[in-house]
Amino acid sequence: MAATAAAADPEGPPYPAYPDEPDPLGEPGRWDEPERRDGDGNGDDGGSGDDGSDDGDGSDGDGGGSDDAGGAPHDAGNAQRAARVPVSPDAPVLLGADAGGADRPPPHRDRRPLRHLPFAILLAAGVALRAVTAYAYRPAFEFYGDSYAYLRLSTLKAPDPMRPAGYPAFLRLLSFTDSLWWVTVVQHAAGLALGVALYVLLVHRRVAAPIAALAAAPVLLDAYELVIEHYVMAETLFAVLLVAAIVALTWSPRPSVWACGLAGLLLAGAGLVRTIGVALAVLVVGYLVLRRVGWLRFATFVVALAVPLAGYATWFHSSHGKYALTGGDAVWMYGRVAPIADCDRLHLSRPQLVLCSPHPVAQRPDPSYYVWSVNSPSRRLHVPADERDALLRDFTHQVIRYQPGDYARMVGGELVHYFRPGRPIGHRDWPDATWRFPTGNEPRFLHNGEPLLGLHGDTPKREVHASTAGFLRGYQRYGFTPGPVLAGMLLLAVVAIAVPARRRAPRLGVRGARARRRWHDQTVEHRRLRADTALLAAAGVMILLVPAATVCFDYRYLLPVLVLIPPAAALATRRLTLVRRSRRAPDEITRTSLWAPAVPEPGPGGTGPVEALGEGSVESLGEGSVESLGEGPVESLGEGPVESLGEGPVERLGDGPVGATAGGPARPGADPGVPGGSPSTRAPVHRHRRR
Repeated sequence: MAATAAAADPEGPPYPAYPDEPDPLGEPGRWDEPERRDGDGNGDDGGSGDDGSDDGDGSDGDGGGSDDAGGAPHDAGNAQRAARVPVSPDAPVLLGADAGGADRPPPHRDRRPLRHLPFAILLAAGVALRAVTAYAYRPAFEFYGDSYAYLRLSTLKAPDPMRPAGYPAFLRLLSFTDSLWWVTVVQHAAGLALGVALYVLLVHRRVAAPIAALAAAPVLLDAYELVIEHYVMAETLFAVLLVAAIVALTWSPRPSVWACGLAGLLLAGAGLVRTIGVALAVLVVGYLVLRRVGWLRFATFVVALAVPLAGYATWFHSSHGKYALTGGDAVWMYGRVAPIADCDRLHLSRPQLVLCSPHPVAQRPDPSYYVWSVNSPSRRLHVPADERDALLRDFTHQVIRYQPGDYARMVGGELVHYFRPGRPIGHRDWPDATWRFPTGNEPRFLHNGEPLLGLHGDTPKREVHASTAGFLRGYQRYGFTPGPVLAGMLLLAVVAIAVPARRRAPRLGVRGARARRRWHDQTVEHRRLRADTALLAAAGVMILLVPAATVCFDYRYLLPVLVLIPPAAALATRRLTLVRRSRRAPDEITRTSLWAPAVPEPGPGGTGPVEALGEGSVESLGEGSVESLGEGPVESLGEGPVESLGEGPVERLGDGPVGATAGGPARPGADPGVPGGSPSTRAPVHRHRRR
């Protein structure tokens, strides 16, 4: 049976194999630690790693690299690693016939371009769909109300009481083009950039390349995303600012001060495009507290977020007399609760009685009627604006206070509605047809068939190519992200956040500073993945929850979720993979494992397997030299760490054949008649006093 010492073998691996660490020779390029600390400093959280992603390129980051990529042979790379990775005398020993490297797979080849082929196909399809959209419908789509208001506000003379000025400022920057078509072209390019940014971020975070491509597919291929990019609407710009902030925060294990400041500025810009960005910024504040990034980074983020918002609020005060980003929140909330209000259960003042709807609850119209219609009960309040807002707020608060169950059922039902199959519409929901490719004769209540308004007050003419427009309408019947798929992604993210990793260190592979550091890095990576997944999932839910609680149900509010929940699910797969690896017991390790080389097999001259190597150290193996370790199975070699195995250097532990075995090959220069080599080459094992 093979013993526990190994000789120098020029063909074997130059460093010990850890059961919690993949074998760079037996398994190509699998590394779990967030930062690969090689001697030359290569590899800082780069590359991608999962069951099939990082395995192909053999590299995690810019340092690890394939043998073929650099032109050096496989053994030359081993020699370089042996020169910079010290061998720990306490490292575990790999026993068996595979220790000598006889059954080593051939060097893997650089498959890095093939890894990105699925995403390249999806990106090409996204480019083609956007080109067809820009050709079929010229110059743009407009939503009567929002689009008209954004175009009129692009002069930036004064802030609007209902809409922030972020998107009008974007239109002002593009006003030199004199054409709405270029606005849609820029927004389509921004949609492609969103897909690329998400894919690059996920691959950088070591998500498998195919999974990262699937996470970017919704924003690249969803037909409703194509439509909203072709509208003169704020959704695309909002998504770009939001994704840029998320990339800045989640790119590095610990975001830098500059990254935190940039994220604060981007989220402030998102809040000035759509006010829900402010709620997301509050969520990010909690994320930074959870990550414990440090007071300087936290303060930088808060200051960068607060300064632009405070400046805009000051401008808003100069025009409307109050510090706010927008007005109209009172009438929006009234429109939200008016369809369910039961005035018999409320304590209303006499002026508020006119706010009660005359229709039965089941027959009441949608919330937009109570906000915009000239027949809305809110129009019967003939009082000053401030008093009117106060009455509307009090009415809303009473409905929520005295009808909490009705309000919760309404909000929860609309939140679940987003995840239902297909695109079902209720009588109080905004019509889904507004966000479909138009036919040319839409009814007026869809608000997308009115004459176009240009960047400079002109009225551009619509141009529709019937054949390509028909193709897009047919594609939209099936080319969208189903609600159950989004629900499954969200559930996967929740599971990855909740499932615990292995809490205790493995029995093997934790001896030595390098292994302990690696175990600490894995623990930090688990926490980081949990926090990042929670941030994306919570942001996606918040984007759906806030409109459901304050405005109405509209499938338009689902579109920003396409850049949040799919990446959260992709990060969830990465964490679940690490959890599965961390829970694998050392005695389950096989040659096809993601962790280590093969389980020891009996040697050619051994009579039984190694039953146990013990859990502690061998205090003493005797006072003289080791003559022989016997011919039968080794039951145990002790219970403490190995204090000393001799005075000579350990050539290599676990890679070459045992120096002398019963029937196995001997160390070069050893005495064939004496097991373990000649007495001149064997170092005595000293007894050390127990402390």
